[in-house]
Amino acid sequence: MPVNASEAEADPPSRIAWPPRLVVVVVALGALLDAVLPLYDGHWPTSARVAGGLIVALALANDIWCALLMRRQGTTMRPDRAVSSLVIAGPFRWSRNPIYVSHVALVAGLGLAFGSVWMILLTPALAFGLQRLAIEREERHLSQKFGAQFDAYVARTRRWL
Repeated sequence: MPVNASEAEADPPSRIAWPPRLVVVVVALGALLDAVLPLYDGHWPTSARVAGGLIVALALANDIWCALLMRRQGTTMRPDRAVSSLVIAGPFRWSRNPIYVSHVALVAGLGLAFGSVWMILLTPALAFGLQRLAIEREERHLSQKFGAQFDAYVARTRRWL
């Protein structure tokens, strides 16, 4: 049921690549707010920094895994481009959006690693923004493109985790 490249380019889920922009905005805003209006001035626990570093590493590893699966299946990872096939293997077995799970984990992990309370507090706003600006649009796109195949995937796989 894959479509050709010209049809895929003509029908993207969104014209704007929201996810990377949202991640950058949340990280930058968190760092700025921590500098201007710090919420914590004590010693940030080493265990929190280590846990944050591990979360960041796992999020990046998951992104790489997802990118390799998508490349192997010949579809795009770009959120402003139409997909050509439905990827349901690897982390996509447990989450319909494992890359966005990684984005949220990455920001939370950076907040822990750098002792940024604001970044941690802004993480739910990132998840909400990803849901509204990317996930909902992409799922409509996938439903239109793959129909019953996508519906069956939705029935057995959670959106987040």
